[in-house]
Amino acid sequence: MTGSLFLSGGGGAEDSLRLDTAFASAVGSGPLWYWPVAMVPAESDYAACLEWVTGVFSPLGLNDIQMWDGAGDEPARRLPEFRGVYIGGGNTFRLLAVLRRNGLLTALKRFLENGGAVYGGSAGAAVMGVDITTVAHLDVDSCHTTDTRGLDLLAGHGVFVHHRLQDTPRAREWARENRRPVVALHERAGAVVADGQFTAVGFEPVHLVGDQVRSLQPGESVMLPLTTPDTQPR
Repeated sequence: MTGSLFLSGGGGAEDSLRLDTAFASAVGSGPLWYWPVAMVPAESDYAACLEWVTGVFSPLGLNDIQMWDGAGDEPARRLPEFRGVYIGGGNTFRLLAVLRRNGLLTALKRFLENGGAVYGGSAGAAVMGVDITTVAHLDVDSCHTTDTRGLDLLAGHGVFVHHRLQDTPRAREWARENRRPVVALHERAGAVVADGQFTAVGFEPVHLVGDQVRSLQPGESVMLPLTTPDTQPR
């Protein structure tokens, strides 16, 4: 991966300000492609979502923002037209289904390989991990998903979002059962992955969970993967 991956734990704009600023710097003048498709259209106002994301990034100098609402043919073909992609929160199972149906799992990996910047917020962050069962306690699987594999852009790590310290036993249990390490993101925590280096960016630590738990303070970096004898990939 020669591009940059940005992961947000799922808080509000004030919680992700440092991560948003780093992402805006990576995307430059754009264009940015915003995907709110983790949310069900009938239950969400996509126009209001676009207005929100524009309000986040316009003050950071990023004004050229377009939205994909899940419609249209071959969105994967359009990816090279953009410098960055922002994948918002919602239901992770729905998001994975939309990405898979439109051939975007492979396309996003290629986009990153070609130097693009991808931001995943909440569900958008969870789908970047090895498997989305990390959010089974948060999201209802109305899609009846049989293949829960994510993009696996974090060297075999699963991603927990909206993480609280009291959720650590759940993350450790998932790591033990799946023999995979976990990136656990507080709502005020974020991370940037570039050139195999994982850097905590935000206002709270990022927790790397395996047999042991390691806290990365904002600004601290580690090379991926982080594995322990009890969390070696199968």
